[in-house]
Amino acid sequence: MKQVSLFATITLGALTAFGPFITDFYLPAMPELVHYFQTSPAAVSSSLTASMTGLAIGQILIGPLSDKYGRRPLLIISMLLFAIASVACLFAPNIEIFNLLRVFQGIAGAGGVVLSKSIATDMFSGKELARFLAILGAINGVAPIVAPIVGGSMTSFTSWKGIFCALLAIGLILLYCSMQLSETHPKERRMQGNLLHSYAKLFSVLCNRRFTLSTIAMTSCFFTFFAYIAASPFIFQQIYGMSAFEYSVCFGLNAFFIAMGAMLATRFHHHNTALKWGAIDLVISAALVAICQLLEAPLAILMPCYIFMLMCFGLMQPVSTAIAMDSERNNAGAASAIFGAASFVGGAIVSPLVTMGNLMITSSMVMFGGAIVCLAFTLPLCSIVKKEQMNQQL
Repeated sequence: MKQVSLFATITLGALTAFGPFITDFYLPAMPELVHYFQTSPAAVSSSLTASMTGLAIGQILIGPLSDKYGRRPLLIISMLLFAIASVACLFAPNIEIFNLLRVFQGIAGAGGVVLSKSIATDMFSGKELARFLAILGAINGVAPIVAPIVGGSMTSFTSWKGIFCALLAIGLILLYCSMQLSETHPKERRMQGNLLHSYAKLFSVLCNRRFTLSTIAMTSCFFTFFAYIAASPFIFQQIYGMSAFEYSVCFGLNAFFIAMGAMLATRFHHHNTALKWGAIDLVISAALVAICQLLEAPLAILMPCYIFMLMCFGLMQPVSTAIAMDSERNNAGAASAIFGAASFVGGAIVSPLVTMGNLMITSSMVMFGGAIVCLAFTLPLCSIVKKEQMNQQL
């Protein structure tokens, strides 16, 4: 694999993880937000929907622009706008304004998510791209571990505003790091023509069957993941009686196995093998989680099922991303935009769904349903990848 500096690898990994970090960091403080804004848990959960909607919109806006103007300038602008949006969140007078500002925060933070994959695709291809994305996936797995633990720890001595101040500081650090990265998309390789031509590439990318199947399969996988994200603060703290810090430790432990799953992806010789078994095991694990939640099983039984499910998610993420991005190398910005945005659109849909009615029932249905749909689209994708591998060997 090509040599990439440790600084660049860590920076790209942090940028890849920035979207999940925006959502995970304040999860332990969500019950506090209910009291602060004198609102309902559903309204506070909508802040997750707001940020994920922003993350989806931002990727669609920024990805094609980076194909035309380069990765580095847009990355710097995105991080600067994120800092401004984070400051604005601190002064939100009510939950409606707070949720609106979370949309803008998500749009700005989307630059790190979409451009990190585009930069990786500029530098690598094939198995090298899959390996590098697995490394980024492992780093990505650190964010959900660190974010809620630090956030949960901070709830003991500060309010949710203190957590958002820390999020602002992280954004400023990433702004500085982004300024140190080199441009990976030189002028001679950039998209020609006007902006409309750049955005038209979004539609041409969707005509690639391999890319579209990868995107739908991963979006369905994210349905399962975001159902867990949205439901877990209330399940752990309100149903199982955990404190904010105890919840953050359990959430971090579970997130550690996302990183383990991502690293496991590098052990498979072929993409289709990792995808197939990841999707099959995701269905099995989601079914086990659903059964445990519906029966309100002891936490000692439920936790291993969560771990199994999140490992499967971690296994599928770098492989499906590599397949999708390698399918559209010449339109990496547009491809990254659609692939990333689709996942967060799934999250935006899921967050309000799991808070409707009985949380244990609705979250179970969404987790299992997402896993089933993921498997339905993964199997034909595996067939396409297998045929391509056989053709390359002939």
